[in-house]
Amino acid sequence: MKNGNDMERRFLYTIIAICLICSFFSCGQNDLLTNANDVSYVIFDKDMTTDTTAISFKFYDEGEDAKIALGVKVYGKLQENDLTFSLGFDPVRTTLPESQFELPEKCVIKAGELKGEIIITLKNYDILKENTKLLALKVNEEGEVREGTAKYTRAIISVTDRIFKPVWWSVGNIGNIDDRFNIAETYYLGVYSDTKYLMFLDELKKDDIVFDGKDMNILRKYSLRLKNTLKNINGDKPKDKWLRDENGVIIEVPIAG
Repeated sequence: MKNGNDMERRFLYTIIAICLICSFFSCGQNDLLTNANDVSYVIFDKDMTTDTTAISFKFYDEGEDAKIALGVKVYGKLQENDLTFSLGFDPVRTTLPESQFELPEKCVIKAGELKGEIIITLKNYDILKENTKLLALKVNEEGEVREGTAKYTRAIISVTDRIFKPVWWSVGNIGNIDDRFNIAETYYLGVYSDTKYLMFLDELKKDDIVFDGKDMNILRKYSLRLKNTLKNINGDKPKDKWLRDENGVIIEVPIAG
């Protein structure tokens, strides 16, 4: 009976030892990767593998530079003071010439904050009328600052001077799982065309409005304005003489009102 108890105790001690060892290595790995007390890991807030920031100079006035706000986050060391860091670019992924962008000399995440915002400047040039270029930004590893989670270590920006269909006019954002459709196309602006989009942007520019696809009140208001603009352009002309887009299709806006 005594031997049986000794075996049980030895088995129990072995299990405890294994648990302690696993706990030690787990905590050690966690500290090294995500919770080092003397390291601040700075990442971008978009997943570089799925989220690209798309910029077109068609949305800006002639000669105007594009000011782009990028979100950043910090984890690791507790931020008792302002955290200062700098940005660089990834030469392997970047195709936009250095002359066509400006990075801030220093970036700051305020003390006690876990998020911040940085502003970069993009400059237009002739090649963008025919091509799209990429800018891949990275956080420079200096002092206590290190890059963090791999897929958030780059901010990918595509830059062109051509028009393109925006995401908010493309994705299925209403309906059920098996039958999704796009609200802008179905209820407000109708089928996309470059000509129609440029006209919609012109309506926004009259009030210095930038539309990011989120505020449905803005979408409704300026879709109605575009509809009225088309009414004024077409006037009393027969329908076959109405304004057409680049594909030869009559430009119509389905919004009610």
